[in-house]
Amino acid sequence: MPPARADAMLGPTVNRYRSPMATYTQPTIEIRPLDAARWPDFERLFARPGDQRACQCMWWRLPGKAFGATALADRRRLMAARATQAPAPGLIAYDGEDPVGWVALAPREEYPRIPRSTIITYLNVPGCWSVTCFFVRQDHRRQGLLERLLAAAVQHARAHGAEHLEAYPVEPGPAQSDSGLFRGPLDLFLRAGFIEVGRGQGRPTVRLALAPG
Repeated sequence: MPPARADAMLGPTVNRYRSPMATYTQPTIEIRPLDAARWPDFERLFARPGDQRACQCMWWRLPGKAFGATALADRRRLMAARATQAPAPGLIAYDGEDPVGWVALAPREEYPRIPRSTIITYLNVPGCWSVTCFFVRQDHRRQGLLERLLAAAVQHARAHGAEHLEAYPVEPGPAQSDSGLFRGPLDLFLRAGFIEVGRGQGRPTVRLALAPG
């Protein structure tokens, strides 16, 4: 997601960030890996108004100026092609049959922007995966879905042999909007056992060592 447009990644409506703590109240939630069969659900979720529609979760995957030079239809096509490959490039949260949330993660080498970024502390560690973004539908925010998605991401990465899981969260201030948290708030990761391993231009990098599952 381009940093200049990050304020829309969690949806079109801006709400002020309050507390990171939440208890999920909808027991019908299931989280499943994106594959070719679930691609129409990704399309439904990412067709909603907001910058996630323009991004199609390709910002980190297209280096340099390639993102801006790639048309929306081509970004969608590239992501659709990636969805046919294993391991899955992310996980979709469902409320019943309705897709309501998303977390993107993959082996870190799939994201060429990461080692080139000036706001990320890049450390060469083996078997490292990255969580790059979340998307939560507006009517499912503030119900603990980020926690559910992150827990599923940890499980997914571990099951596919990852040794470490890394993320690049934000530190929300008192006036921070929910919609600016597409990389996830720092305390979300700290509560899940991640530790801060560096800062680039004030942006923390956090990492979790994964024991074999």
